[in-house]
Amino acid sequence: MPPIAQRLREPAAFVLLAFGALSTLFNTITFLFGPGENTNGLGGAPSFSDRAAAEVGNLLSVVVVAALVGAVALAHLPSHLKQVKVVSLVSLITLGVADLFGVVALFSAFGANGSTGWDKTSTFFISLGELAVAGVGTWLVLSWFQQHQPAKPAAGFQQPQQQWGPGPGPQQQWQQQQQPPQQQAPQGQPWGPPPPAAGTAAARSAAAAAASSRSRSRSRSGGQPQPQPDADSMMTQAIPTVPPAPQGQQQAASAGRRAADRQLDRGVTSGVTARP
Repeated sequence: MPPIAQRLREPAAFVLLAFGALSTLFNTITFLFGPGENTNGLGGAPSFSDRAAAEVGNLLSVVVVAALVGAVALAHLPSHLKQVKVVSLVSLITLGVADLFGVVALFSAFGANGSTGWDKTSTFFISLGELAVAGVGTWLVLSWFQQHQPAKPAAGFQQPQQQWGPGPGPQQQWQQQQQPPQQQAPQGQPWGPPPPAAGTAAARSAAAAAASSRSRSRSRSGGQPQPQPDADSMMTQAIPTVPPAPQGQQQAASAGRRAADRQLDRGVTSGVTARP
């Protein structure tokens, strides 16, 4: 871009913006209120539908839309001007007002007096095309204006919440320092108490079986508690009993013991006589 064109970018943008904004402002006032209109020959002022049929082309003027879009384009291309956000905002508001009241005038023009059906039909379709052009211009200006919005924080980012109030005293800080660090569970191991061992489960099942047998014995005995055995009887029961040997084996064992006694006596006697 030539240097002179670069210097004229900002003035040209504001000139186009002023033309579009002033044209939309006065056309909207004329459409809504109709100031300075002369009465017709019958002594009455034009109706709202008559003003709509007369101003719908001015509200949706392609020239006005092009001027506003051109102002925003000059403010952004090739580089941003200092007042680029102001130009974008004013152009967007102006186009929004023109689109709104252009739609109202488009449908209100069907009730205009003194217009033939052909005039109303041609006005409607021509104004409908101008409304489409105005919508495209509004979309372009909106896309440029959104470039100046603050960036949104990334998903999942949360600002830390600040807690108001006095901080912890020295004693509380000392207690926090004295507390031992909590042991973290290793990765892959679930939190909570360890599962019971197999021996513990077996002992619990045996205790439950013993309790159920005692309750059954109590119910059979009429609810009276059975006498508990003392320690001596329990030790006596614990000693294993040897079954008695047959009678023949007992006689053979006694004869063997007597023979052994005789041999022992003979050995002692012979030893005594052999001494000098």
